[in-house]
Amino acid sequence: MGWAMMPPMRARSLAAMALTLAGLGACREEPTSPDAGGGAAGFGAMGSGGSGGSGGSYVCSSSASVVHFITDDGVKLEADDYPTGEAMGPSVVLLHMIPPANDRKNFPTAFLDALTKKKIRVLNVDRRGAGASAGVAADAYLGDKGKLDAKAAIVHLTQGECPVDPLRIGIVGASNGTTTALDYTLEAAAHAELTFPSALVFLTGGAYTENQAKISDFMPDLEMLPIEFVFAKDEAAWSQGYMTSAPSAWRFEEYDPGGHGTAMFDARPESIETVAKFLSDVL
Repeated sequence: MGWAMMPPMRARSLAAMALTLAGLGACREEPTSPDAGGGAAGFGAMGSGGSGGSGGSYVCSSSASVVHFITDDGVKLEADDYPTGEAMGPSVVLLHMIPPANDRKNFPTAFLDALTKKKIRVLNVDRRGAGASAGVAADAYLGDKGKLDAKAAIVHLTQGECPVDPLRIGIVGASNGTTTALDYTLEAAAHAELTFPSALVFLTGGAYTENQAKISDFMPDLEMLPIEFVFAKDEAAWSQGYMTSAPSAWRFEEYDPGGHGTAMFDARPESIETVAKFLSDVL
């Protein structure tokens, strides 16, 4: 099938993969210690490294590390990188609840373990203005800067000595982390050079998810994208608003009782495996 005959999402993803692979030889990782952090300056600079594992000629670590990378507007972000020891596999970017009151510690170890056990590389990011990341917190979810956090995270994953598969990247947004997830996805839909995500998870989406853009205005870009909506019954209105006419690729998981955002994992531990299985199935 030629690119002209492919669904738009698939064609964009293949274009992004070609650009990513073309640039791998010029992008090198800088080794870093989980204690010291580090990472080279410049957008998308890798902060982890290592040896061993598999992945052909790629140098892949199987040890978690603290990494740093720089966004297009010069904000230094910190994240925990949980590699699988293998290159060109699936990966997930985690975006926590509203900063600065929340940070990457929102995501429980049990969820991280559920993903890595399925051989999914995890990048758990402190959004701008939260935790150890620089920047203004409100910029993470209001205006056009929050999507740069997701972009920098995905560049970190796709470039370096142990890149992930650019056709198998998911984004999990919790509460208004969903704002950044949606904003980046629509930005990637409009620019073929960006890596279009292969799956989204909205942990308690809401009106804040659409601060910058309405999902209903961009259905041609989103209808083929696997999206899982996870929500509690007492916060169901926004998610349920999309259920009646939802594309077949979308899934809806309601819990009663439940929890808001990442609190769902504590309130309903079974939701951990539900989300991890969804991502494993579609990536």
